[in-house]
Amino acid sequence: MALAALILYLPTLQYGFVWDDNTLVVNNPSLNRTNPIELFAKGFWNNQETEPSQSGMAYYRPLSNLSLYVDRKVWGLRPSGYHLTNVIVNSAVVLLVCLLLWELFGSVWLAGLGGLLVGIHPAMNCVVTFISNRTYLLALFFLLTGSYALLRGRRDRGRAWPVLFGVSLLLSTLALESSLVFAAVAAAWLFVNRTQYRRLWPWLAAAVLPIACYLLLRLGIARVPFESSVTHWLVTAPLRVVDSFGQQLQLLFLPFNQKVIYVKTETFTGFSAYTILGLAFLILPVYALIRLGRRRRRTEVGGMQNLRSDPEAVRLGWYGYAWMVLFLLPFAHLVFLGPAGRMLYLAAPGAVILLAALYATPHRKQSTGRVVLGAVLLYTAACAVQTLRRNPVWRDELTLSRAMVLEAPESAGGHLNYGNALNGDGRTEEAIEQFRSAVSIDSNYAGPHIALAFALINQGDLTAAIHEFREVVRLRPESPEVRNDLALMLRQHGELDSAIAEYREALRLEPNSEMTLNNLGYAYMQSGDFRQAITCLKAALRLKPDFAGARANLAAAYQAAGLPDSAAMLEDDQR
Repeated sequence: MALAALILYLPTLQYGFVWDDNTLVVNNPSLNRTNPIELFAKGFWNNQETEPSQSGMAYYRPLSNLSLYVDRKVWGLRPSGYHLTNVIVNSAVVLLVCLLLWELFGSVWLAGLGGLLVGIHPAMNCVVTFISNRTYLLALFFLLTGSYALLRGRRDRGRAWPVLFGVSLLLSTLALESSLVFAAVAAAWLFVNRTQYRRLWPWLAAAVLPIACYLLLRLGIARVPFESSVTHWLVTAPLRVVDSFGQQLQLLFLPFNQKVIYVKTETFTGFSAYTILGLAFLILPVYALIRLGRRRRRTEVGGMQNLRSDPEAVRLGWYGYAWMVLFLLPFAHLVFLGPAGRMLYLAAPGAVILLAALYATPHRKQSTGRVVLGAVLLYTAACAVQTLRRNPVWRDELTLSRAMVLEAPESAGGHLNYGNALNGDGRTEEAIEQFRSAVSIDSNYAGPHIALAFALINQGDLTAAIHEFREVVRLRPESPEVRNDLALMLRQHGELDSAIAEYREALRLEPNSEMTLNNLGYAYMQSGDFRQAITCLKAALRLKPDFAGARANLAAAYQAAGLPDSAAMLEDDQR
């Protein structure tokens, strides 16, 4: 099954870098210059060229960064190597799911089909085909390793199993924050099955110490705070969370009409069909498990003698249910921040365990089991075909962003991404159309205004570009970078007074910016105010004595002001 998943995803080795790959890998000088130890002292989005709003996102995933760092050292900027890593880790995940299900149910075919479904499911193909989603691959790999150790420790009471469990839990949290949830799932399992473990304290220590170590690294060393949005949405917008939960699980079971992204609409924020689905996915398994828990027969069905009795199946069902719900429900609202389906990757093993536990109960006819097996085989084949059909969406930036626009035309971000891809392909006119579409969908989204402004500049339409930059200033009035951009356009358009006003405002927002002082000095020099120009340029050189551009501008200002001796002295100092 692991080999089948590997073969299914081998074509992705021909795919390129897309979406966040550019920020995390391609255009990330920090990743290339750092060392492995430093990665544990920085946030996930550590990139000198990233926008502050993105670099400030509260993610701490040093193990994921470390894997990208190693790939960068081995493969450089050849995307095939990064994709190969993703494919291999996903195949390892399939193997671990198979081993886990074998440990739980003792059925070869159930373990094989369950593992294969997790590895090739089309709703989650973005985790394998999108390099930046490696966080989920690594997190699930170590979660499954820890879960296998936890369950194997019931019958094999060696000291290595608690250690393996604790180490795996720590590594999983260092790959993805939401892995902390597994500590709660494991603690509940240990409490319910405490009589099956010879000594409980090593297991409890193995659950607590990794969390303490993770918090020390994150809060004490890297100083990356936790994001409050998880609890915020659960309290302030529970319908949005339940709706997203229902939509994601619907995608898990019926993945044949999937999209790259879903856009937050009234469907996801108010009572809808997804609300009913979400409640059904929460309540119906509980009802089924309670019903099964009341049955005490210990009969066996021919051909299935190796499956567990009712009490054991019920315990496993609760384990799978807790895994599925806790790994998806609190984080369901995050589906709007990235590719749909990635949140399901961590929850999918829980859903498989739950369904397997319900199937493994001995209260059914043998003929029913054959029908279910046939249906699952057909479903698996359909999933494989759908995955093969969906994988090429992730081939490159152009195909991915085109799919976003076609599948979610109401997404301003989709139009922006498609416009950027078209612009990079030299199709400026088409790019401008996409940027304008994004602006018309959400006029308060700064990204399309910025992209449209630069595209218009390339076409020589400075008047329209200035209009777009003014819109960006309206949306980001406290950004000195935006005001510098607007001032540059105004200066090139001959509106020197307006440009100087914007430079002065940028300087007010960031008083010690040598770049703004240099720009302001040059604008003063162009306007004929050489005294102010010299003052600004001197200030820039005081902040950065080796600023060659400011030094050249100062020499030019001295010459223009009729002070050639000062210009000559400045040139002598430079030599």
